[in-house]
Amino acid sequence: MSLHVSGKLLAIGLVCAALVTAFRLPGKSIDLSILPTLNVAKTINVRIVPNIKIRDAITITQPQSASSSPNYILKATGYNSHASQTDSTPTITATGATTTFGIIAASRDLLDDEIPYGSLVRIRDLGNYKSGRGAGHFQDLLNETLFIVEDTMHPRKVDQVDIWFPQLSQALNWGVRRVEVEVVRFGREEEQETQVFAIAP
Repeated sequence: MSLHVSGKLLAIGLVCAALVTAFRLPGKSIDLSILPTLNVAKTINVRIVPNIKIRDAITITQPQSASSSPNYILKATGYNSHASQTDSTPTITATGATTTFGIIAASRDLLDDEIPYGSLVRIRDLGNYKSGRGAGHFQDLLNETLFIVEDTMHPRKVDQVDIWFPQLSQALNWGVRRVEVEVVRFGREEEQETQVFAIAP
């Protein structure tokens, strides 16, 4: 390699080094008088003007912690202590409890792992099962009670709950609805001696 080419490469390297230094020292002048043999200006003024874009304020929302209460979207029917809707002991549930408003039956596929006997649940009315019409129509009634799973349904029923009503006409008026079921207590865990149907204020 010739001395001439080596000198050019050295000069290019020194200029690059000077530029790197200039970027590290914004607003400073770099004196290149130490390079008398180079055919470049004695002083290069380098000024870095940052290109800053101010973004709109960002609101950082903390992620909500996953609820410990599982929710299920299920079909919900209504039943009554009527011989045509139950067995030969219409006022006694599968667990031996006496029927009263606040008792529900769960389909057998839900009893093992999702909503076993003794579970306390809240129910939200999502409307007619097929059309969704009338969502919330029964919500005031549902808000009065924490429901407890004390009964079950025919084996052919799946993903379904059955709400007990004092009158057959009430069960028929309920019809077939879609509901959101929130499990407040799984099974009989931590069961208390107080009335389970009362919601604390």
